[in-house]
Amino acid sequence: MFENLFRKKSPQDRYRKADASNQRLRDKREKLDPFDEKGRMKINKKIHKNNVEIDIAKRELRQPRVEIDNSTKNINFNKNDNSKQLHLHGHYHNHKKK
Repeated sequence: MFENLFRKKSPQDRYRKADASNQRLRDKREKLDPFDEKGRMKINKKIHKNNVEIDIAKRELRQPRVEIDNSTKNINFNKNDNSKQLHLHGHYHNHKKK
């Protein structure tokens, strides 16, 4: 149940969700009283927020986001010619601030 809430959404999913929300908001705005400026402004702010999300998603689709990993991973392989054993030794450093 909670897996979908916290998983990172792809740009396509964010684009679809914002576009559907825009359409619902536009329909809602049409049904409002023409003199209700406060209600129109609220809906226009939400539509603007969705348009920004759509623009960000489009840019990410063109050029995907690059995640920078500041960790160091070292693995050493040691095998002697005479032995049948393989010795693996690894380290993982996360470079936390001290």
